[in-house]
Order: sequence, then structure tokens, then C-alpha cells
Amino acid sequence: MMFMGQYEHSIDTKGRIIIPAKYRDDLGDAFVVTHGLDGCLFLYPKEEWESFVEKLKELPSNQKTRRIQRQFLSKAMEVALDKQGRILIPALLRTEAGLEKEVVFVGMMNRVEVWDKGRLEEQEVEESPEALESALDELDISL
Repeated sequence: MMFMGQYEHSIDTKGRIIIPAKYRDDLGDAFVVTHGLDGCLFLYPKEEWESFVEKLKELPSNQKTRRIQRQFLSKAMEVALDKQGRILIPALLRTEAGLEKEVVFVGMMNRVEVWDKGRLEEQEVEESPEALESALDELDISL
């Protein structure tokens, strides 16, 4: 499974959003939505979610670990596709990610990020080509 690409959709007033057709098979009929990083939400297929939870379980028991576990697990919810290929994003998560109207799905290998379009555009403005090249050099990745 490899999520990649970027797709735009609108969220309706009830908080429902169509999952891009390209992602539906790999996400499955039911999957997990949770708090993401940088102001987005994460969508995980059940198998990937279980793998992530196992990694969280293996962390040493300390305050930092509990904070990380709490951030991801307390806001995680299983969602299911309806007949139109939509899911209901819980209100708590919609508010946290600032999802109002225009939403962008971004494939990120083993998960999908869900962004408010304006918030994603702000992130992208901050990322200059030079900063990306520098980050690749730091990670010793050559293209």
C-alpha cells in the first residue's frame, strides 16, 4: 500500500467529506481518523493504525510518552464509508484541523493527511526549494 498524490474536496455542513476514489481501496470500508501533525488530520487503514499503536506501546513509560499517546489515542475514532464514499469527520477533529469548506487529501506513504486548503497553502509557502534541498542533504538523500 502506498498513498500518494493530492486531491481536493469540499466538506459539507454536517462534516461529511468524500474520500478520494484512489484512496478508498487501501483505506478499506472502515479506518481510523486521528490528530495529525502540523495542523492536519491523519487517516490510517486499520492495519497501519494497529502497527502505529504497537510502536506507541513499546515506548518507555514516562511523561513524554504519555503525552504522545494521549494526543493520538484520545482523539482517534474509527470511521466508515457510507454508500457515497463519504465519512463523517468528528466535530472535535474538524475544529482542531480548521476544516471548514475546502479540504485537501495528501497521500503520505502509509497514511493520508487531511488539510484545510488554506492551512496547507500556508505550510507550502513556508517551504522554499532551498529549504527542501537542505533537508534532503541533512538526511543524506540524493536525487
